[in-house]
Amino acid sequence: MTGSMVVPRSLMRRRLLGWTAAAGLLAALPSRSALAQTVNDYRALVCIYLDGGNDGENTLIPFDGPGYQNYAAIRTPASGLNIPRESLLPVQPARGGPSFGFHPACAGFKSLFDAGKLAVVANTGQLVAPVTKVALESLGAPRPANLFSHNDQMLAQQSADPTGFTRIGWGGRVADRLDPFNAGSLFPPLISTSSARPFCNGQASIPLTVPTGPWYGLNTSGSYNANQYDALRNAAMQELLSHGRKNIYETIAQVYAEKGLATVSVVAPITRNANSVVTPFFDGLSSDIANQLRTVALLIESRAQTGLRRQVFFTHQGGYDTHGGQLGTHQRLLENLSKAVKAFSDAMNALGVAQGVTTFTLSDFGRAFKPASDSGTDHGWGNYAFVTGGAVRGGDFYGAVPTMLLNGPDDLGKEGRWIPTTSLEQYGATLCRWFGVAESDLPYIFPNIGAFPNTNLGFMS
Repeated sequence: MTGSMVVPRSLMRRRLLGWTAAAGLLAALPSRSALAQTVNDYRALVCIYLDGGNDGENTLIPFDGPGYQNYAAIRTPASGLNIPRESLLPVQPARGGPSFGFHPACAGFKSLFDAGKLAVVANTGQLVAPVTKVALESLGAPRPANLFSHNDQMLAQQSADPTGFTRIGWGGRVADRLDPFNAGSLFPPLISTSSARPFCNGQASIPLTVPTGPWYGLNTSGSYNANQYDALRNAAMQELLSHGRKNIYETIAQVYAEKGLATVSVVAPITRNANSVVTPFFDGLSSDIANQLRTVALLIESRAQTGLRRQVFFTHQGGYDTHGGQLGTHQRLLENLSKAVKAFSDAMNALGVAQGVTTFTLSDFGRAFKPASDSGTDHGWGNYAFVTGGAVRGGDFYGAVPTMLLNGPDDLGKEGRWIPTTSLEQYGATLCRWFGVAESDLPYIFPNIGAFPNTNLGFMS
């Protein structure tokens, strides 16, 4: 595909061998307080992936009289999905238009929106090119492969490839272009708190996966003098890794092992920092997404130790495939998400880096507006996305809210599956430009970007 670049094996091998040489140096990075030394021009992108397809239509609901009446006529109290108007948290877009109400579990989102720190991107999703309902249903216009399949659309959202066949993620491709920003640092710029997801795969970059607890490294022996055994085990591992390599596959395996061992000595003290400024903001929050964002906050707090000026983080919240019994499950998910995002935002303010940290959501797809038979929702297409941070032009909506009419002009079919009016490329490119990605590199990160005329949505300052 256009813009898809294959990294020569020689370059990959040089990077891998470079990591081998750097492994021992990583462990020697000085343990300096981030408050004592700051990194100039620091920026971070933090992706929150809502796995399963978040129901945007119950996350943001029209609050004006006609809009809510239309909502309640489709999602009636009998459907098991209805959110009463009086329980909604109303917000008014800064540039005008009808008011909306956040789900009552989204108090943190409302607070950030009202403070001008959260933007809503309406009806965004995977597209091959701008398209209309007539073109899709009558003229056979191209659509993303396997449109309503979780696995395919998850891969497409994380790879920015509507064909669904690319295993290299757009977060990884961003990391491939960060060497000029992070010159001199040996620490990986791309970190996942949720295993090695497609978003994190680069052509030449090696991501780092960091667990959310303080147990980062080889497991202890369980003995009262576990530290002694851990030291012996580390020494044994280093001895094994010092043996010669016969081929590129052994080199790769050893590099990954060496990199993991080396980063333990850097990351473990960060995640166990008893004097952290950020951890109090997460007090009382025990959800998985809160733990992940706490870990990200700790790593950003220690940016002076890693010496990075640009970082990309991937976090993950599962459970959004709500075909049945959605109301209670969705309430819990949104409450955990909203509280965690607000705590993370407050932590970034406390660190003084709010202007340099932007958090954004991705999800497989939206949910159908028409209720399913078991108080749930089926797979949809276009969806709301949320962006927060000090550099976000928040308190406003970007993109076009769909006409919420079954079999209407924005519905692919008759179930309320909104045809996106904002593509992933437009959404992602707006984030990447703020992050410092060169215009010439955008086709590498988003190979299909040329299909869309406007790739700056304006929600970043």
